[in-house]
Amino acid sequence: MDAKQFVKKLVEDNQALFQASQINVKAYFDSKPAQDVLVEHFVGRMVNERMNMVEIANSIAAMPADTPTEELELLTRQAQDEAKHFRMVKEVIEHMTGQPLDVAAAIAAEAAKPTAKGAGLLAKYEAETDPVALAAYQLVAEGRAEAVWNQMADCIEDEFISTSYAKIARDEGFHSNIGGWKLEKLAQDEATQVRVEALVAKMRRDLFDISCKNTMEVPAAKKLVADAYGW
Repeated sequence: MDAKQFVKKLVEDNQALFQASQINVKAYFDSKPAQDVLVEHFVGRMVNERMNMVEIANSIAAMPADTPTEELELLTRQAQDEAKHFRMVKEVIEHMTGQPLDVAAAIAAEAAKPTAKGAGLLAKYEAETDPVALAAYQLVAEGRAEAVWNQMADCIEDEFISTSYAKIARDEGFHSNIGGWKLEKLAQDEATQVRVEALVAKMRRDLFDISCKNTMEVPAAKKLVADAYGW
């Protein structure tokens, strides 16, 4: 299979994970969590965006001198987007509470009682120094993030929050496309494609577990991924 067809198939196969995550998110917001619960939930998402920013920046810093300038520009833009998302979710929390957010205290509280975070997979799969793992993460995790942020935007009636989250979703889609673009360059041979498939399979399982922990585990969502991936 050529690399472009390979990546196209990965994208198609990711859809069950994305749809299942959206089902969980919708159920969570339909349950009408109290404001303090939602604030805590959004603090976790804010910290996740900051983690993404740091990990992507670290991967850029670790890249060899002959890294193509186009790739550096794309990843630098992603790091900036993650910083912007960190700021946007902070503003959402302040909009909800009507108070300035003590970011350092919020991050410390999240560290003491951490929620499951997709960004944690960057370290788990050593994506800072492994281009294949980074590209796979971008394709799967950022693609799922686009689906999740879009679902949140649809579920939340507050126009300020909904509009902010729809903007974040668009950026996440762009980040996923960066991963697909890079994988088309890396997955040129069967051995690399086999490795990518193995990585992606593990990441899908990790990301669904994160979805269930952060929102709600809906039986229909669990069946969807079980049927799709043989879990």
